[in-house]
Amino acid sequence: MAKAKVAKPKKKVLSPEERGKRNLQRRHRRGIREVFSAVGFQRVEGASDKEFTYDGVTSDFDDVFILENVVVFAEYTTANDVSEHAKKKYLMYDRIRKDDAQFIGFARGAPLGIAGALGSKYSDNQIRVILLYCSLNTVQTELKAQINHALFMDYSIVRYFKLLTKTVRRSAQHELLAFLGVEYKVFADRALNANASPRDPFNGSVLPEHHSKFPKGYKVVSFYIQPSALLSRAYVLRRDGWRDRSGLYQRMILRTKLDSIRKYLVDQKRVFVNNIIVTLPSGTKILDASENTINTTTIHTTQPAVISIPSEFNSVGIIDGQHRVFSYYEGGANENVIGALRSQQNLLVTGIIYPDNVSDPEKTRFEAGLFLEINSTQSNAKSELKQAINQLIRPFLADSIARDVLDKLNDGQGVLSGKFSQSFFDAGGLRTTSVVSYGLRPLVRPSAPGPLFARWTDADKDTFVSLENDAARKRYIDYCASQVALFFAAAKSRLPADRWTTARTIQNRLLTPTVVNGLIGAMRQVLDAGVEMTFENLRDRFAGLEKFPFEKYRSSQYTVMSTALFKTFFASDQEPKA
Repeated sequence: MAKAKVAKPKKKVLSPEERGKRNLQRRHRRGIREVFSAVGFQRVEGASDKEFTYDGVTSDFDDVFILENVVVFAEYTTANDVSEHAKKKYLMYDRIRKDDAQFIGFARGAPLGIAGALGSKYSDNQIRVILLYCSLNTVQTELKAQINHALFMDYSIVRYFKLLTKTVRRSAQHELLAFLGVEYKVFADRALNANASPRDPFNGSVLPEHHSKFPKGYKVVSFYIQPSALLSRAYVLRRDGWRDRSGLYQRMILRTKLDSIRKYLVDQKRVFVNNIIVTLPSGTKILDASENTINTTTIHTTQPAVISIPSEFNSVGIIDGQHRVFSYYEGGANENVIGALRSQQNLLVTGIIYPDNVSDPEKTRFEAGLFLEINSTQSNAKSELKQAINQLIRPFLADSIARDVLDKLNDGQGVLSGKFSQSFFDAGGLRTTSVVSYGLRPLVRPSAPGPLFARWTDADKDTFVSLENDAARKRYIDYCASQVALFFAAAKSRLPADRWTTARTIQNRLLTPTVVNGLIGAMRQVLDAGVEMTFENLRDRFAGLEKFPFEKYRSSQYTVMSTALFKTFFASDQEPKA
């Protein structure tokens, strides 16, 4: 008698929303995998989503990536609220961080089974363990501080490295390792050789210190360096990068420009004669032929020197010439030709060496000022770029204070938290330029006409700009941000929650530059009119705001909108509504 066929369970039919969610998860995961693969990491396929129990806690990792002695345990999420998900992962992170080497020993075996990919070249103590948390949506600063064992790879950072790897291919490896917190001296073979030289010598010359016209203690040198050696040390403060955005100003590498320079290298096989401008770490030594340190304060003419530069990732700042440097990237077309040139050719570099006592913020301001000095006469030096640099080197300007207030609002926990695009890759957020220039600057300018400045009570109010009192400047920024946040919280309390979004898919969304500037303009008039700035009073005044025709005002009509808002809800002859 024939056996009855067993019916296969029907595959669940996903709703459009479920399919969309799954596709989003796949794209997020694929993007991160592409970044790590592009710079040489190997993905341990058998370890993905493999549940395990370690030190009494059960968990899993979405992916494991390995490059030499660096092991990245990655977790992905596309949830809007990541707090619960991240806090659950913290339990495992905490167990791992008690003893990284012990966990690597565990991970070599089942069920994670990373031994085959990791090999036996490095001992467990020589492995650098990276706990990477990758969220598609914004993770609040406070939550990141709580989950302090993890490194957060925000989606804007993923997109940055995706573009960087498509542009400079495998040469993005150095910057990704720097982002992961892996030091040059403990990466790969250097982890095996405790006696490896921590620096490399390059022949060049040194300028007498009094000839440079730079601040006291700054030294200027010129030298030749192979592109490969410069690429491994270079960093560029790109505005769309992963570093603290308060120190970012340069533009992203342009693929078309890079390809043009690379074609020249392939066709001509000739090095560029114009020099690259860089800053060098304070550990750089200037030596004579006998390897004695040259005292630049006592020499009177330019003299030959050996420039001894530390071997460190992200230690040489490219001020001018990033495209010429990165045209030697590893990978892509013509690698057989470029690979040889990367080691054979020498680039002429002018380097500025910092004194030992210069802080990181001071270095950033110096580099930004030098960049502006070199590029300010070029036609493509946009005002947005100059504003970003002014925020660093001229922080007491009205524009700079306005940008700082916006950053405070974006990074806080109020109704404008995470609503502004701080880089090209913060997709869908409010662009900052118009809000700073036309909304916040007139509101926060530190002078008598500034309505917030007029209400600010501080002992240093009248002198903090002229004396460049940075502590008072920060207090003023905090005050301005708190008042703007209060006004917007009161407005939002009267508006539909589903329209308080930057998503372009939502009809008549409220978070547009026009509406935001319109509300800020109304706030200026409210302050000028002497209205009491409490949440309760402002909320009472805003009664009926949900019926206001925001959608009828377009583009540059925010001034008209602000006047209409003020007259409708705050006119002096109007009593507060119930």
